[in-house]
Amino acid sequence: MAKDRLAEVLERYEAVIGLEIHTEITAANTKMFCGCPVAFGGEPNTRVCPVCLGMPGALPVPNEAAIEWTVLAGLATECDIALWSQFHRKQYFYPDMPKDYQISQYDLPFCSGGFVDIEVDGDGVAERADLGGALPFVGPEAIAADDGYRTRIGITRIHLEEDTGKMVHVGGSEGRISGATHSLVDFNRAGTPLMELVTEPDIRTPEEARRFAQKLRSVWLALGVSDCNMEEGSMRVDANVSIRPRGATELGTKSEVKNMNSFKSLHDAIAYEIVRHADVLDSGGRVVQETRHWDAGAKRTSGLRSKEEAHDYRYFPEPDMVPFSFDPAWIAALAEQLPELPDARRDRYMAELGLPKHDASALAAEYALACYFEEAVALAGADRAKPVANWMLGDLAANLNAESIDIAEAHVTSAMLAELVGLIEDGAISGKQAKEVFAEAAGTGDAPGAIVEARGMKQVSDTAEIELVVQRVLDANPDEVATYRGGKTGLLGFFVGQVMREMRGQGNPAVVNEVVRRLLG
Repeated sequence: MAKDRLAEVLERYEAVIGLEIHTEITAANTKMFCGCPVAFGGEPNTRVCPVCLGMPGALPVPNEAAIEWTVLAGLATECDIALWSQFHRKQYFYPDMPKDYQISQYDLPFCSGGFVDIEVDGDGVAERADLGGALPFVGPEAIAADDGYRTRIGITRIHLEEDTGKMVHVGGSEGRISGATHSLVDFNRAGTPLMELVTEPDIRTPEEARRFAQKLRSVWLALGVSDCNMEEGSMRVDANVSIRPRGATELGTKSEVKNMNSFKSLHDAIAYEIVRHADVLDSGGRVVQETRHWDAGAKRTSGLRSKEEAHDYRYFPEPDMVPFSFDPAWIAALAEQLPELPDARRDRYMAELGLPKHDASALAAEYALACYFEEAVALAGADRAKPVANWMLGDLAANLNAESIDIAEAHVTSAMLAELVGLIEDGAISGKQAKEVFAEAAGTGDAPGAIVEARGMKQVSDTAEIELVVQRVLDANPDEVATYRGGKTGLLGFFVGQVMREMRGQGNPAVVNEVVRRLLG
């Protein structure tokens, strides 16, 4: 989707977007209403029992840990926690639903009324056409912040339910039934605790949707509630998208988009739908309320089925479980367990370690990355936090991307990075040498100090030793010395280069420069 096409549409129309984010509570270890283990992969239909398969007479027993994690998630997102709640049965018929109903929550969720603040900068600012003040501002207020803006996305509810099984359409494209020769059902996932967060329709651009989902993932990871692996399906995002003419207050007809298994897909699918809706309206047509499938390969959506309403599911209270009554003291005790969340961690990095906002935000957003950073800083020293951050966001990030691994699998450990930074800051090696050392450490797993020692790379910073080499170079090049002293100071680089060659690149560049300047007078 071309950026200029999206921008043109958003000049005339306001997008109204809401997200439904389903997160498997992998921290609970077992399924929502039985003791079957929760794990990705495995032989199909081997992690099942009469309860999660919906056998007659099998009764559900709620997973206490999953309920605690859900309440903790609500507390982390400023939600109100219901003191009285219950589960409902959501009736619908699909092959991956062994009971032909899903135990979920309807009008009495555990958490409601929260919010998450997001910040948008870079190209995402251009998507917000109403920031300039030239057009009527209808959506949630956006506040200028640094080079972008900050906006608050309301949370309607966070409720708990059981996940469905998984359909495998053999021969179908993008996992779809179209073109498949046959379909298989794996019930291993059926019954997994599934936490669903529903936002208010406060999102106005594809980039805001992406930033919200990324922010929420970082909060969930900080809590430890889930691994949030979108490729494996433990975090899944659906988007409800509609548009309306600028200045209008009535909501347009929405479409729900599914099958977005990355943040880029989320952005691109919403952008596509916004433009598609505009094309339909501009041609005099009418947008149909439906569920649509995002095809990442073709970069387009296609219709799946008409969108259901709440009454289509015929909700009624789950008869096999009594309602839940929470003690306020229990909720308060859970609140005491809240860890440091990404925004607070970012602010601490800025205040205590002096990191710029960009670096602090990038490191604080990913819990595993933040842990690696803090381990490295603890070893290297707080005064070296900025060099540690530079290496992590530069060479280390590039190495992880090239290897397609995450920070937990990094060949250069936090201790190795701290050692490398120490070698640079103490003048033992130059920045150029450090890149060579890092590359070898990433390939072999050897410690930076050992690599420097084995390759004889240790940098010479002793002024007296460097002065001897500089004097030899000056004595060997009297004509160049005279020319330099005559005003052609550009020759400084020539002398520095000659000295570094004599010292086989082991001279400290800063000290070499200082000595050359001084002896040239």
